[in-house]
Amino acid sequence: MEASVPSPWFSTPSEQGLIPCVDSVGDALRFAADLGSDDLVVLDLASGRHIDCNRSAHERLGYDRDHFLTLNPAAIQADGDQVSDLVADQLRLMRQQPRGGFATRLRARSGACRDVSVSYQVLELRGRLVALVSHRDRTDLDTALRESSRLGSLLQEAERLTHVGSWELHHRSGELLWSNEVYSIFNTTPGQTVPSYEVFLSRVHPEDRFLVEATFQDSLCSGRPYRIEHRLLLGDGLIKVVLERGRTTLDENGQPLSTVGTVQDISEQHEIQQRLERIAFVDPLTRLPNKAATIRQLARLLRTAGKEHSIALINLDLDNFQSINNSLGHEIGNQVLQASGTCLRHLMRQDDWLARVGSDEFILLRPMALADRGQALQWAEEIRRTLGNTPGMGTGLAVQPSASLGVALAPDHGQDPDTLLRCANTALMEAKQHGKNQLRVYSPEISLQLRERLELELSLGRAIDREQLQLVYQPQIDRGGRRIAGAEALLRWRDQNGRMVSPNVFIPLAERTGQIHSIGLWVIEEACRQLHAWHSQGLRLGKLAINISALQLGAEHPSLAELLAGALKRYDLVPENLELEITETALLNDPARASEQLRQLANSGFSLAIDDFGTGYSSLAMLHSLPLDKLKIDRFFVDRLGHDDADLAIVKATIVMAKELGLMTLAEGVETREQLQMLQNLGCDQFQGHLLGRPMDTDAFGSLLQGVAAA
Repeated sequence: MEASVPSPWFSTPSEQGLIPCVDSVGDALRFAADLGSDDLVVLDLASGRHIDCNRSAHERLGYDRDHFLTLNPAAIQADGDQVSDLVADQLRLMRQQPRGGFATRLRARSGACRDVSVSYQVLELRGRLVALVSHRDRTDLDTALRESSRLGSLLQEAERLTHVGSWELHHRSGELLWSNEVYSIFNTTPGQTVPSYEVFLSRVHPEDRFLVEATFQDSLCSGRPYRIEHRLLLGDGLIKVVLERGRTTLDENGQPLSTVGTVQDISEQHEIQQRLERIAFVDPLTRLPNKAATIRQLARLLRTAGKEHSIALINLDLDNFQSINNSLGHEIGNQVLQASGTCLRHLMRQDDWLARVGSDEFILLRPMALADRGQALQWAEEIRRTLGNTPGMGTGLAVQPSASLGVALAPDHGQDPDTLLRCANTALMEAKQHGKNQLRVYSPEISLQLRERLELELSLGRAIDREQLQLVYQPQIDRGGRRIAGAEALLRWRDQNGRMVSPNVFIPLAERTGQIHSIGLWVIEEACRQLHAWHSQGLRLGKLAINISALQLGAEHPSLAELLAGALKRYDLVPENLELEITETALLNDPARASEQLRQLANSGFSLAIDDFGTGYSSLAMLHSLPLDKLKIDRFFVDRLGHDDADLAIVKATIVMAKELGLMTLAEGVETREQLQMLQNLGCDQFQGHLLGRPMDTDAFGSLLQGVAAA
């Protein structure tokens, strides 16, 4: 055993006292846990040679134990040019500081270099100084750090491109962290603004602040994620619209720990949607809201009306307006409509609603106290008298049209928009039955339409058993205007009296009574049966479109997907043979359920189309989030192409928007070659209408397919 060696490297006894004494290398390894590594080496500080190591230390560098112990630290250093000076510096550091660490690079026997962190503890081993050295491999860590930095840069770039910033609020400390894009959205910089919840709230538009605060506080209490659109009011009066999402983490006591979220600048998308809404919901002639806007407004009023409140709805129709158009021309007719709108505005309160919903038809809404609903008749009478007794309606026109009015009240006559509109229309029809300038309030006793509806309901319930239902098929033509791209199956009903009942009458009735489920199943079965028959004859068409009701979409036992799967299996078909058409209203009745069902159907292979697009009020966000394939432009807009610039703008905007969303477009109701040419020029993909083929029965459509196949 070597004699005890004094420790000349330590300048004071107190420093020497920092060196623990051990009796063996095994005792030295007791300090390994403090150094926190698997690779351990015992180094003689006097000779600078290895005197012991554990297995992972020599195996990681590719040596056996005996060979490794013959090496000194310089032999395993990677930096060959300066290895002597580097090792000398490392040994000097160990002699001066009994505990510490540094970074270096080691070379394995294979030549591969590894970045390592070195930690050491100087010990006195039977009179001589040794260092217990830990090697911690940093190669994977450094790679991970570089990858993390790269991903961080990519995330920042992604946030910048999508205008989505991220943030995190620590509730106990109040610290709020913003990503760079959040600063950008708020038009500030880290040097200008120290983020805090109070700072954020001060930037929220004052009119939106209460709702934002309430939404955030609800998340703090419940832990539920939230999503809210609101405005920011920034410097110089700049207003931005943002979409904010967040989720709060609660501790075991239900107290908030942190909230993380995102904020997205959607100002541009919001402006596009606002422009589309102005096009879609405003009558271009009178600048009044249209029917779609009225339905939306009426639904809002009904949702917010308390138990002590009523809503008066007046359906007004100008008497003999068609005669004015025919005799004096459309220009005078338009002036009459504009003057009527102006005259009606003067008879309204601040919170009343006025809309033009048809050629010569207006809707007026007035919220009122339930106890005051008798005043609705007085208001309607004032309107009737004023229109009938104002020469030229104050414009100097040589006409003085009177008006017929029908009145319905909520909740007396209904509590949903469809029912109220139907009741007001029933009352209007009753008024017109008694001549011009008449007024009627809805009541079941005077409603011939109601009695007919009940009779119709009974007949419809027996239509399937009596084999009165029939499918007809209307071809859908591709952009070139020649090839059959598919067909739509249309339902027809001839009642027991041999009378054809309009789908616009019996389909809503079936939905109200629940008969739509059995009728819808019959349509699916019949369409699949006929498609199989055509396939058996070697006749192929693209996709067969069938219409799906909102009630069918919301059914659960069995679900629509289950009904379709059963029919396809029975007739040896695949989902790709069918296209399912859903109206915008179906999406809005229960958006969450509709979205779930549509995704399930799309994942199964069905094509999905929005029918009568433009007549509802689905948002861009909803369209973007659903797995749709096609938008069908409503015939209302197609019919007015070439006559109304607003409708042209709507059709053009719809086609452009569809292309941006990756959707096909199909125009319904194409009746003239001029309409077809305009739609082709606008980039519409497919067309349907009498110009290209009327609805046909099974034999006629089969003959059409045979002719196409033979051509």
